[in-house]
Amino acid sequence: MLQTAAKALLGVGLLLAVLSLTLLRSPANTDPHGALTSGPPSTVAAVLTASTEAPTTTVSLTPLEQAQKDGDRLAVEAADDQLRVYDRVPPGSNLTRTFPRKGEFEVTATFLVESEALDDRGDLWFEIHLPVRPNGSRGWVRAAEVKPLTMRHELRIDLSEHRLDLYERGAKIRSYPIGVGKGDTPSPVGTFYVAVKVKPANPNSVYGVLIMALSGFSEKLTDWPGGGQAGIHGTNDPSKVGTDVSNGCIRMRNADILELTNFAPLGTPVVIQE
Repeated sequence: MLQTAAKALLGVGLLLAVLSLTLLRSPANTDPHGALTSGPPSTVAAVLTASTEAPTTTVSLTPLEQAQKDGDRLAVEAADDQLRVYDRVPPGSNLTRTFPRKGEFEVTATFLVESEALDDRGDLWFEIHLPVRPNGSRGWVRAAEVKPLTMRHELRIDLSEHRLDLYERGAKIRSYPIGVGKGDTPSPVGTFYVAVKVKPANPNSVYGVLIMALSGFSEKLTDWPGGGQAGIHGTNDPSKVGTDVSNGCIRMRNADILELTNFAPLGTPVVIQE
């Protein structure tokens, strides 16, 4: 009996020893999922956030992409003394013409942008409208050689309605009556832009108080001042506004063109339709 009791006590002693070791190795109130959630709450949140959130990436837009995203048009002005214009994006491009940075009347050479492309070296180029004959001429310039300009406004001219509408990011905000070209000297049709602004020496002349010369030209007159360059200008005879009266230019009341010029910097697109 004593031997049996001794064996029982020895068994209990071993059991207590094992339990003691287990308790020493596993502190009380241990979370069975401690490997996943142990540590201060802030540390856990940071670990979970880092493991579940996608990395943030910044997409850089070109000036044209940004303008289009905002509902604007893009123009550029020459940044170098001589802006070089090519027939296409390299490779295989040819220099077709140059424009001085400061042209006639000391106005900075400005152009409306139509599109863009990358050359074989990854450099950005802009396709621009050119203020030369024939109407619709375009060329390519290096983006590094021009300064981008954002155009918020656009002029839309309806010749048959004798009306010029001013748009801001696609919304019409002003409308003006105009005089247009006569039957044998019609106003040119197409997409142009404001290329030059000049105040006539005599504000009481047929040109009124201001001329906004366009990038387009008369299809009929070539021996006219400026080579027949079309324009939007004031008038000394407002009674003719609303009629077919000019040699191809768009005539406005003096007060109207003085208001309009505040919304139409150089490079502003001008769309003329019949």
